[in-house]
Amino acid sequence: MFNNKPLAALVALACSQAALAANAVTLDEVVVTATRTATPVAKVLSDITVLGREEIAQSGSLTISELLSREAGVEFYSNGGEGKSSSLMLRGATAKQTVVLIDGMRVVSATAGTTSLENLNLDAIERIEILRGPASSLYGADAIGGVVQIFSKRGSGTPALNANVGVGAEGKRVIGAGLSGKADRTAFNLAFNHNRTDGISARSNRLSSYNPDRDGYENTTYTASVQHELAAGHSLNLTAFQSESRSEYDQSSTKQDESKSRLSGQSLELKNRLGERWSSSLRYSYSTDKSLNYTNGNFSNASSYFETRQNEWQWQNDLNLDAAGQLALGLVNTEQHVLSSTAFSQTRRSVNAAFAGYQGEFGAHRLQGSVRHDDNSQFGGHTTGQIGYGFVPATGWLLRGAYGTAFKAPTFNDLYWPLSFGYQGNPDLKPEEARNRELSVQWRQQAHSVKFTAFDNRIDNLIVTKPDFSTVDNIDKARIIGQTLEVSTVLGSVNLAANVTSQRARDEKTGNTLQYRSKLHGGITASVALDRSTLSAELRAAGKRPAKADNSEYLAGYGIVNLGADYQLDKQWTLNAKLSNVGDKRYQTVKDYNQPGRGWFVGVRYAQ
Repeated sequence: MFNNKPLAALVALACSQAALAANAVTLDEVVVTATRTATPVAKVLSDITVLGREEIAQSGSLTISELLSREAGVEFYSNGGEGKSSSLMLRGATAKQTVVLIDGMRVVSATAGTTSLENLNLDAIERIEILRGPASSLYGADAIGGVVQIFSKRGSGTPALNANVGVGAEGKRVIGAGLSGKADRTAFNLAFNHNRTDGISARSNRLSSYNPDRDGYENTTYTASVQHELAAGHSLNLTAFQSESRSEYDQSSTKQDESKSRLSGQSLELKNRLGERWSSSLRYSYSTDKSLNYTNGNFSNASSYFETRQNEWQWQNDLNLDAAGQLALGLVNTEQHVLSSTAFSQTRRSVNAAFAGYQGEFGAHRLQGSVRHDDNSQFGGHTTGQIGYGFVPATGWLLRGAYGTAFKAPTFNDLYWPLSFGYQGNPDLKPEEARNRELSVQWRQQAHSVKFTAFDNRIDNLIVTKPDFSTVDNIDKARIIGQTLEVSTVLGSVNLAANVTSQRARDEKTGNTLQYRSKLHGGITASVALDRSTLSAELRAAGKRPAKADNSEYLAGYGIVNLGADYQLDKQWTLNAKLSNVGDKRYQTVKDYNQPGRGWFVGVRYAQ
């Protein structure tokens, strides 16, 4: 059972320390996800968090879902450890209600409606931005809970080599190498990362189908980017990545089962500064999500096959209106094609969209708004919007309020699944719709900050399976009310950060708590620089949560402690070590699926 008293005490301590410190100097980070334009964090009227390369490397996390779950408003659940199917929830919204972007590209399964986060390699990631709250007015369908944007590494400076190698518990071994830099007017980055683990047994021994074998995982990721300056204010940018994975899982109690998947994306973007106040970008991207399953030891013929191919054109124009603010205008065309061993009655859909975003600053007052209309070939048009107001009563303070709407599009599985064992999809489904209100108080003083946010999200037309399991329908409603508190400070060489989320996620019809949502969860991180070494520690904790939709069974709460250390051997070589789940906590995030116990990792990194 998770006891929230230690977490609450540490959050209070961090708050008191942040309130006492006021004299360090830091530069404001710039984010793009909150407004689709580069904006300093302090001026954004949205709830956003940034994770940089150092935080990712020192986190001790094995997966992106684990890393993100340290942050306010984020929960995750996984079917059995590294490389197994995993999902995250933003402010209680499901993975299907959250948009994931990779370098601006959406890579998603149009059949399942989710992005396979478990198959994205942390070593290939430079930065992650987490935008909480409705964002359909900027990014279209499915951004009810928010947006997670993942950025791969980019080249800069003198061309240089980098490499890493390491080993860890459960037969884990990793290797990676890259070359990045800038030559004349061309910046580039080329990288390769490989990760393999023997894994743990994914399923619980409580099940009759329990298979005691280890369920291993293997991933190979390639990334490449090139940015070429054609002339002053004009550039051509190419980005590409591919992630190939193989993951074993337990379906049979006596034979092996495994899935193979491939995520890939390529984009070509032309950026032009067309005038002193006008910048334009035109981008084409192509992405795929492919998965094959092999069951009962038959690795010659796949038992199921699903693939989504997506083409997308985006044209965005940013207009600087000087004292009147900044305006962003854009058009988007998206085409999705599904290939599958399942005979869907429809396999294609298209979306045409137009959006506009605005930011303005007038003395102590700030405005931020956006509106978007999506025309979907499957269910017609849908318009969403968002408006935010901010007030700066004194230096370092920001009071803000926002209201926004969002929607989630039905998946191909929801709409067109063929009749099978008495169940079939429903082509008459409507999109889920959400209305979110939030208020926030934020204090920032150089390297120190405290932020409190309260939100109320009402979701209508929830797509759920009918009681007789014959089909799915828009028959439910949900309301998610919550508060988050985030604190960070720097005291000498020590960096401290803490967050806690309290939420009430309920089915409005039954009054039940929504499945796998805990009422309280949070995290604490600390790091200290000592001469040539950096030591880090983190706590990730969550309260109990229902394992079934009817709340008849709950999973116990848990708290996980991870430790890390980096030692600078010289200017080019760094030794790093991690100890995860120090207390060897046995817990589950999905009923009857195990999570890793105590683990370790030792590696070395080289950078010119």
